[in-house]
Amino acid sequence: MQQPYKNILVMGAAYGGQAASKILAESIAKLKGNWRIVVVERNTHFNHVYAFPRFSVLPGHEYKAFVRYLDYCKKPGAFLQLNAQILSLASHTATLDRAFPEHGIPTPQLKFEYAIYALGGSLPSPVNVWGPRLDAKLRADPATADIVGSKPSGCSWLQTAQSVIAAAPTILVVGGGALGIQLATDTAAVHPGKKVTLLHSRGRLMPRFSQEMHDEIMRQMAHHNINVILSERLDMQSVAEKKTNKAGQRVVRTVLGRELAADLLVRLLFSSLSAALTYSRSSPQLLCTGQKPNTEVLATLDPSLLAENGRARITRTLQLDAPAHEHIFAVGDCADAFNALCAGHNAYYQAQLAARNILRLIEREEDPDTEHEALELYEPLPPAIKVSLGLDRGVMQTGNEPLVISDHGHDDLQCKLMWEFHGHTIKSDDDMRE
Repeated sequence: MQQPYKNILVMGAAYGGQAASKILAESIAKLKGNWRIVVVERNTHFNHVYAFPRFSVLPGHEYKAFVRYLDYCKKPGAFLQLNAQILSLASHTATLDRAFPEHGIPTPQLKFEYAIYALGGSLPSPVNVWGPRLDAKLRADPATADIVGSKPSGCSWLQTAQSVIAAAPTILVVGGGALGIQLATDTAAVHPGKKVTLLHSRGRLMPRFSQEMHDEIMRQMAHHNINVILSERLDMQSVAEKKTNKAGQRVVRTVLGRELAADLLVRLLFSSLSAALTYSRSSPQLLCTGQKPNTEVLATLDPSLLAENGRARITRTLQLDAPAHEHIFAVGDCADAFNALCAGHNAYYQAQLAARNILRLIEREEDPDTEHEALELYEPLPPAIKVSLGLDRGVMQTGNEPLVISDHGHDDLQCKLMWEFHGHTIKSDDDMRE
């Protein structure tokens, strides 16, 4: 008789969760017990979110950003990926939004021995394909409720953003992080006749990187005729006032009193953990003010597991910083990872380390009389980033290394490479439509 499965739960299958599941799948056959990897992911396809800003502006490539998941495990029955959402968490149980009797999970409760929490962070509009507008529209109709999180719904969201931006003569982008910079420059490159303004609260763009990066970004902003306003923060009270001018545009102001007009306001108020989306007639205002860690589920286990910034408190081994929950690891944007930059490559390496540490803990459990390797300790990599500055320009930098300027852009940001990284063979663009 087959022994019950001993589940290793991976919560989320984005950049971090995918990396963890691969490491676990490569080694699970070597374990003695009846171990099984269970990945729970709300999306039907891997969302390559780094392409979302480009594809929210440039039509014709959005399908390439949604990569079909594959089963990486060679051991039969040892890998299971569930398309579901996690509602709450107990010490050794995750409650899902539905049961999976076809996989031997008759109730929404899923037992696990070890877990990796890799639910990332929420994206700001207009690249949040789970945003309130689309989510409310589809879930209001029971016949289409399951569409949210699918490839068609993600493509539809990006196509809607393309249409809105294409119809707008004036665009105000609020927030000068990588997302805001990419949206502003891509919009100006694809629609050179538009008036684009970037508002940023700090005096320098990308302050974790060199002055040279800021200078090159500013040069490209000037090249694309983008108006950049630095050192001024949007007054959120002016957003709440919903003031309009005679042209029907929404009017907002900075804390210094500067008034700015636009016809569409997209806003995410992370401070109140709420989101709102309102439209006026023609010109969008896009609030690109960062992301909120998706740690609400972790808080159902124990609110004290969260740091003041809302991220999971972890140790250098990436285990939760609580003796009762050391069998749970947290990685990526939802983890307070010692000042590591919130980026996909950091989530990837953190998740690999967490998976290796779980395997070492299992080996100790299965063979307690043998001396085993110590758990690995995490040290953040130097901050690294690549930012596109329109369709044919970009900047890259790692730590204190010299700035790299690229003038060999690709309209689709070489999404083919991400598909191939996930195990697909891509001979033509049509191979990325599934």
